[in-house]
Amino acid sequence: MVVDSNEIETVTVIGGGQMGRGIGAVSALSGYETYINDIDESQLNEAKERIEWSYEKSVEKKQATETEIEDALDRLSFTTELEEAIEGTDFVMEAAVEQQSVKEDIFEDLDEIAPADAILATNTSGLNITRLAEVTDRPSQVVGTHWFNPPMLMELVEVIMTEYTPDEVADTAEDLIESFDKTAIRCRIDIPSFIVNRLMRPYGEGPAWMVYRGEHTFEEIDSAMKFKEGFPMGPFELADFTGGIQIRVEGEQDHLEDDRPMSYDTEVCPLLHQLYDKGRYGRKADAGYYEYDEQDEPQVAVDAGQGFDTLLVWAPIVNEAAKMVQNDVATVEDIDTGARLGGNWPVGPLEKADEVGVDTMLQKLTEVSSRHEDTNKLAETLPCDLLVEKAKTGDTFY
Repeated sequence: MVVDSNEIETVTVIGGGQMGRGIGAVSALSGYETYINDIDESQLNEAKERIEWSYEKSVEKKQATETEIEDALDRLSFTTELEEAIEGTDFVMEAAVEQQSVKEDIFEDLDEIAPADAILATNTSGLNITRLAEVTDRPSQVVGTHWFNPPMLMELVEVIMTEYTPDEVADTAEDLIESFDKTAIRCRIDIPSFIVNRLMRPYGEGPAWMVYRGEHTFEEIDSAMKFKEGFPMGPFELADFTGGIQIRVEGEQDHLEDDRPMSYDTEVCPLLHQLYDKGRYGRKADAGYYEYDEQDEPQVAVDAGQGFDTLLVWAPIVNEAAKMVQNDVATVEDIDTGARLGGNWPVGPLEKADEVGVDTMLQKLTEVSSRHEDTNKLAETLPCDLLVEKAKTGDTFY
């Protein structure tokens, strides 16, 4: 037997870092007895202090009452002892460092100690959940729950299934997430990057190739996507903010070796390698696509991108979204919800396709593909069958 959502009383979070303490804070505030476990006692002390601070902010913003906060703190326990944290738990959310080998070691331990009916979830932005399931003797009770940062504020959580995950386990994970007053979307297949980050990849990669080929400038594209399309940040400003250059280059080999469905088989744009080799990792390094010596954010002119065709950025994103629908990875609605809530996008990619016309998106995608005839990105940018079919029939995604 596997625990059902209405039977969950105790939640355990593994890892007291930024994500772990945020998830734990949400869980306790939602009425669950919550344990936060970390091997580092100083990390746990910091987690407790940060949770108390975030709770105080919630009261100031009238998002919670003093009584609710006091009750939540009473439900929170912090321990360095793994057995104490999980011996009576119903649902584990592992939020340790984003390294496959570390998570696999943790899941072996969780499988040995956790109650037989407990569900084991991992908070990861794209690591191989199937392999985590396979190191346990309960692969059908392993599921992914990808939270967005910061957990207290971000509304979205992706629930990711592996080939071993039955619907009822994913349903229980979603029910728990929704009891946290969050929105859950389902990724039915364990693919690299899942839903939202998979959409983010062409948002950054496509523009990088345009600059690398000398067709457009950073400012031109960022201005157009930010001020014409309404994105919170243009692709280059966003990459500098998140450390995207370093993440993409250092993760390239792992992506190329990933054997999951819909794995990436193309290399990173050479422009990213050039910047990486110069130590230009982004804002934290004072330089990425932009210089940050004397500024916190790039000075992008509002009118710099007036002549840029933003559909050249949208088209590969729409194609990636359509691939996910075609391969039954996620529903149209979940993909668009993920983009809006997880990426703070002004509109979901499939909503955008319907808005401008799928046939128009196909034309723009064909234009993008033609520019990759001499690169390893050609196959990745070719229109998927679903997009072509909808363009032919005049059908829409909604």
